[in-house]
Amino acid sequence: MRDTSQTILSSARRFFSGTFLSRITGLGREVAMAAAFGTLPAVAAFWMAFRFAHLLRRLFGEGGLHVAFVPHFESLRKENPQKAARFFHDLSSGLTLILLLLTLIGEVILGSFLLYGDLQPSNVEIIRLTMVLMPALLFISLYALNTSLLNCERSYFLPSVAPVALNLIWIGAVLCLYRRATPEAMLTLSMVLVFAFAAQWLVTVPRVYRFLATTLGPKWWLKKEKKGHEILRIFRPFLLALVGVAATQVNSALDAIFARSADPEGPALLWYALRLQQLPLALFGVGLTGALLPPISRALQAQDRPRYLQFLALAFRRATAYMIPITAAVFALGLASINLVYGRGEFSQAATLATSRCLWAYGAGLVPMTLVLILAAAFYAHKEYRIPSLISVVTVLLNIGLNSLFVYGFHLGAISIALATTLTSCVNVAALFYFLMKKEGGLEKIPFLKTAGCSLLAIALTITLSSWLFQDNTLSSLLGMPLHPFPRHFLTQLGIFSAETALFATTFLLSARLLKIEEFRFSVSSVFNSKRVS
Repeated sequence: MRDTSQTILSSARRFFSGTFLSRITGLGREVAMAAAFGTLPAVAAFWMAFRFAHLLRRLFGEGGLHVAFVPHFESLRKENPQKAARFFHDLSSGLTLILLLLTLIGEVILGSFLLYGDLQPSNVEIIRLTMVLMPALLFISLYALNTSLLNCERSYFLPSVAPVALNLIWIGAVLCLYRRATPEAMLTLSMVLVFAFAAQWLVTVPRVYRFLATTLGPKWWLKKEKKGHEILRIFRPFLLALVGVAATQVNSALDAIFARSADPEGPALLWYALRLQQLPLALFGVGLTGALLPPISRALQAQDRPRYLQFLALAFRRATAYMIPITAAVFALGLASINLVYGRGEFSQAATLATSRCLWAYGAGLVPMTLVLILAAAFYAHKEYRIPSLISVVTVLLNIGLNSLFVYGFHLGAISIALATTLTSCVNVAALFYFLMKKEGGLEKIPFLKTAGCSLLAIALTITLSSWLFQDNTLSSLLGMPLHPFPRHFLTQLGIFSAETALFATTFLLSARLLKIEEFRFSVSSVFNSKRVS
């Protein structure tokens, strides 16, 4: 099948559908976690351990290995489909052995800290939970590699919906554990999650098995082939991609440490805010990137530069057209959404306000974060890994400096980490764009001023009228005025959020139609409507 703008948007639609289901169930698990356990220090310790245990997932899962795998797999498939399939099989086998070894080494090192280290009780808890969660890395990484293969096969719905299995098991575990003491519940939950990640991986296995059986024959595992040669060929690009991804993961770990230093509940506050911020990023940013990388890799393999530039411009247009109003919606509806999703049970009113402020700070980075994904995909399609990696290292150092300034210099609390993340994302996208323009000589101009103007109007009208009609605290918190108590009844929360959403959407869409913005000529349901794209 020939790649076109329509096929890319069709792939993005399928990714959107599966990811939407995954994120809805993921949101359900966050609601369950917040209501059952709140933001207690033991919960913050769990989220820190969750981050630490999965630091390598971006290296051997959806990060460095993915961006090295897709272009090389596509070049092999053009040469010989059987050779490409054998490469995937050998890579899966080698990855399994490496991850088992790394997990064993990690467990030994952490176990040594527990046995011989002089640690505070809170740190002991974090290390213990990290050890329990570490074996899940194998299943996370194999799932991510399967996802890369299926994306190359134009299968987007199945791998994007697979996390539903993980989320449902997670929710079930929370419902069974919420009456237990929080530290005990976190330990048991960590054990359950290893099996939950295995279930996520197993969802993708039948489709991958069918691909291998179709391409290599029904008894492909019995055939003796020379192994390792093609894996070695992606070793250099993998190492280059590894530098940037490793820097990002180190930064993620340091973010958790800075957050804990700023506020004992900081890691939990940031985690809950990040879950909502990443919903549109996953649906639109990751969706577009996942659908974009295989086609632009194939276009470059075919030396079809005009189509490559066409696909890249398409991704830019869609990203800016929809992420700008979504960013505006985060500011206008953030407080109401946090209160609706988390505002019950052990999740206090102070936690609601603090999490909302973190969401606003993270939300400001949605557009640059999305563009970073697209720009990085353009470099990876060229098999150019050095520039994105070096930029990642520089921005990580900048992020560390900003975290230190905001936490220890300005004493801003947990929001410091979100602000630093957004600012460094802006630097990252500016640097990537500069070097890509030097490489490509320029892209078509992407209009966005009309969309930005409509978004600003929708923000102003929504927060002003909501403050008057619903006693919403967004405007008061921005102006430093006394706050009204947050509603805690679910139907009241839902009613306020729905009314504010309707007000925002109506204002934006009406103004967008008056200004004749192409992407919003009909309705938001046409976000990925390929019929309007040539």
